[in-house]
Amino acid sequence: MEGLGLDRFASSGWAERLIHVAAPPATTTNYYRSIWISDLHLGTPRCKAKALYDFLRHHQADNLYLVGDIVDGWVLGPSWYWSPAQTAVVKEIEAWHRRGSRVVFLPGNHDALSAELIQSFFGSIPVLSELIHHTAEGRRMLVIHGHQFDGSLNPNRWFFRMGNQAYLTAMRIDRWYNGIAISRRESKGPLSSYLKEGIRKAVEYITDFSDHAVSETVRRHHADGVICGHVHRPEQRLIGSIWYINDGDWVHNCTAVVEHRNGVLALLRWDRARSRRPAYDPTPQGAPS
Repeated sequence: MEGLGLDRFASSGWAERLIHVAAPPATTTNYYRSIWISDLHLGTPRCKAKALYDFLRHHQADNLYLVGDIVDGWVLGPSWYWSPAQTAVVKEIEAWHRRGSRVVFLPGNHDALSAELIQSFFGSIPVLSELIHHTAEGRRMLVIHGHQFDGSLNPNRWFFRMGNQAYLTAMRIDRWYNGIAISRRESKGPLSSYLKEGIRKAVEYITDFSDHAVSETVRRHHADGVICGHVHRPEQRLIGSIWYINDGDWVHNCTAVVEHRNGVLALLRWDRARSRRPAYDPTPQGAPS
């Protein structure tokens, strides 16, 4: 698979590289040692279930890590949304489990009310708050959803006092400004751009990651880096000598992290609608959740 925008971190002392690649629609199955996906938000219209199902059909791995916010428990009730494509996603992940892939669920903040659904959907799979994944080259990667790092768990933050409803309201406003209520032409206007940027910064403030919190957690686990989700922004960067890798989401970006047989980690962006490789955007925009 071709690598785009190859980055080497000499200062990290790591032998491997994290490659930014774009995965084209495939007619054959791509096999990996491990795959990480998160922030599917099944149960909402935001989930890009068709693209996710297409990705799962064309990939296979020894380990499939569901890194949180899989079924959105915050919308159980009148706001619940389900589609045939989401059913297909559930059946495909369950089929991975039946075929022998190790499927592990690591709950996120949106999974708190839907953990039992996960078990009923995918079968008797391990449910862990965090784990250490050993790459083929022996690196220790902490796998965790990521909400444990952000400001929403800080009791001094107004979000903690206002509760989930304020957060959901912010998400609805963000979704509205990202195309539901504004035409493509209008969304390019300066006023709309200003409002969208303000909302994005406000929501990121709620779910910001503290580099200090990340590095301290990784060091406490004696790990080399972390693979997480939560903020819907796929990226890789160094925090000192610690490798921070975010697998993105299946609401905005349709991204996953994969581990090749030789231990090389790659960040994939899946585009089922195109017949060519789309350029990978190293800083994709997406509202955290």
